[in-house]
Amino acid sequence: MSRTETFHNMGFRLTYPELFDDTLGQIGPMAFGDQGDGLYFMMFSYIAVSNEDMKAIQQKTGDGELSEEDKQRVAGAMGSLLVVIGAAGKQGPKEIIGKLQMGYVTEDCFTEVGRYRDIVYYAVVDPESDASFMQTIEPAFAEEFQKLQPVLIEALKKAEYMGPEIPGADLVGKRLQFETRDMDGHPVRSEELFGAHAVTMINVWATWCGPCKQELEELGNIHRRLAAKDAAIIGICDDGRDQAEKCRRLMQEKHLSYLNVLPYEGMDELGVEGFPTSFFVDREGRILTPPIIGVPGDISEYEKRIDSLLAQKPAEEQPAPAPAAAEKQKACRVRVTDEAGSPVAGAAVQFCSDTSCMMGRTDAEGTAAFPAEKGTYTVHVQKVPEGFASCSEEFAVPEDLGDVRIMLKRI
Repeated sequence: MSRTETFHNMGFRLTYPELFDDTLGQIGPMAFGDQGDGLYFMMFSYIAVSNEDMKAIQQKTGDGELSEEDKQRVAGAMGSLLVVIGAAGKQGPKEIIGKLQMGYVTEDCFTEVGRYRDIVYYAVVDPESDASFMQTIEPAFAEEFQKLQPVLIEALKKAEYMGPEIPGADLVGKRLQFETRDMDGHPVRSEELFGAHAVTMINVWATWCGPCKQELEELGNIHRRLAAKDAAIIGICDDGRDQAEKCRRLMQEKHLSYLNVLPYEGMDELGVEGFPTSFFVDREGRILTPPIIGVPGDISEYEKRIDSLLAQKPAEEQPAPAPAAAEKQKACRVRVTDEAGSPVAGAAVQFCSDTSCMMGRTDAEGTAAFPAEKGTYTVHVQKVPEGFASCSEEFAVPEDLGDVRIMLKRI
């Protein structure tokens, strides 16, 4: 069965060719999304390391952290299979090359693969770099690399283009309220964490996550500078319940002076799918902007985001939402996806209170919406579409009628 993957921050849904089902090397799509000035960027990397060798490398250490020798081996075996760029506002290859400083490619390296409104998507290759890369890897990998590239371009021409989305944009305005414990076991409440500062950055990380650990020391430096700005950082160590000692050791090694806490019950409301992910909230715990997912290319982006928020009016000075807008919020959305994050249409969903149940089916975006006043509700999938395993789990609806996210497994 062909695998489909949706790159929300790029704005397209790709069905991989069958050739990609069982490759000799490793294919790694990295979607960076918005680069500013109406440009969206992603890369499909190719690593000339077999599945068996890659598993052996990853199993050398218990936490998934590669040794320096293995890091160099993987980096040396990695090349760019293909770059995809979306350009809005009538920007062509010439403008893209200039803005992204792609001096190593020419306009002839661009192939148009799709459009969405004023955004044109290009597949970009660099024959000279490709030739150099293939000379450094074993012939079997080089042969596969040559076969995969044109097939991927053709698949991109058949992809569904729906326009870029901002991950987590639907969380803006949501108020976080929770109780948990810090890494020493002391109870903490969200009101206490957020009430002390105009802006708080919540950095969700894990001890097994290499990029998370690499940025910790600089986050500590940023936190110390924020002391004079009425802002702060707190960390949520996602695997802190199982790796508390490791978390504490990293905090000490990285000279962290800011508070780190354990995941709280109901944290699924944040929809964290990648690490690190950072949220920005006000004194009331309201999320102010879409999250920053991953380590930004420029680590100062965190501080710039905080400075920008501090320069705005406090939330309590903002005008109250119009009554009509408030009425629209009296509904709960159930979002159903597969393991790859692609929406699942046609799932029969029941939305139940203590006294009644409503039935709905997910649309093309994998969403079913149910009107509701505040109360206690549960959701379960009564019937799954063909090709999916049944789901008997019951899902609780957040008190504020926030989204319920359900993942179905393909069979």
